[in-house]
Amino acid sequence: MIKRILNLLILTQFWGYKKINGWLSQNEAVGLYKVSSLLPKNAVVVEIGSWQGKSTYCILSGLISGKVYAIDPFDATAGADLKNETEYMEKAKGIDLLEIFNDNLKKFISTGKIEPRKGYSNQFNNEFKEIDFLFIDGDHTIKGCTEDYDLYAHKIVKGGYIAFHDYYEEKLDLGPTHVINEVILKENIFTFFGRYDSLWVARKN
Repeated sequence: MIKRILNLLILTQFWGYKKINGWLSQNEAVGLYKVSSLLPKNAVVVEIGSWQGKSTYCILSGLISGKVYAIDPFDATAGADLKNETEYMEKAKGIDLLEIFNDNLKKFISTGKIEPRKGYSNQFNNEFKEIDFLFIDGDHTIKGCTEDYDLYAHKIVKGGYIAFHDYYEEKLDLGPTHVINEVILKENIFTFFGRYDSLWVARKN
């Protein structure tokens, strides 16, 4: 009960996220905000998979100083995950996703804290030398999620964070579940930090 009240108090700091279309529970929103608020000055945040900016809004709300690079094709494609891609395509009919993203985040754009990257994650990995917070919520296939991890995770600084959306222990064919269970938990590179519904967070050792 106390935890729920505290989370609601935190949510009042960025209640605007609720108006943005997307798939994010209140606990997951709080988790992203909390991790972002722990980052150092001039932090570099990389978000893979942004849709219309719901999760981006939560991260930006907690970010004290730095920049979020939001990577998304902004065309409703979701890799080889056909079920999700069909749902995304239905929701995206007749709309400009990048325009909606920018409109949803206009209060942050003027501050220079957000830079969208229109395209796929494998097009931008060489832009970053060091990352303070990596949020992976893009291609949910095993192949796609593993590629995102391989391209970006080694750039996370010591003490930095990695988070995955849609981690479900029973869904072994889901990319985030596979990468966490079969890669991260078998290595000694990251230490589990917290779980907020399906948002799984770890910290670089």
